Amino acid sequence: MHIALFGGSFDPPHLGHVWCATWARLVGRVDEVWILPVAKHPYAKPLQAWDRRWRLVQAAFADLPFIRLRDDEQRNSQGYTFDLIEALGRAHPGHRWSLVGGTDTARDLPNWHRGGELVHLVGIIPVPRRGFDDHPAALPAISSSSIRSLLATGASVTGLVPAAVEDLLRAEGWYAAGQPG
Repeated sequence: MHIALFGGSFDPPHLGHVWCATWARLVGRVDEVWILPVAKHPYAKPLQAWDRRWRLVQAAFADLPFIRLRDDEQRNSQGYTFDLIEALGRAHPGHRWSLVGGTDTARDLPNWHRGGELVHLVGIIPVPRRGFDDHPAALPAISSSSIRSLLATGASVTGLVPAAVEDLLRAEGWYAAGQPG
């Protein structure tokens, strides 16, 4: 089985994330895309609580049957992709792994923790992104940080996040001005 691993903060998840997962499935020709919200940000940036982000990814990807939500990052104590791939390989022998990321990820992978070894363990499914690539199918430039800013001011995020995510964000008041992270 060929699995695409799509990790991230998903703080909050947006349509760009959904499109990346779909790109991986269709262009990368994978059997499944595993969504792996990080437990902690690799650069120690503050994140919404993991359980909140988990509920948001559940809402974001609920309609895609090729998606599997995974909590493996909660057990990845150092947060290194290499360690995650090794653990997944032990738990799922015979699977083939690819990482989903922007085209910049493919170029930067050798610089990651044990990146020289990592490039031999996984494939890469590069996703072209508007503002970074000239590819005609480059995904729109949508960012979680811009969505957080809009939510903090009470502005609409319609068309930037899946409708189920927007409903959950509004119902819970997450990311609104004055709300704790």
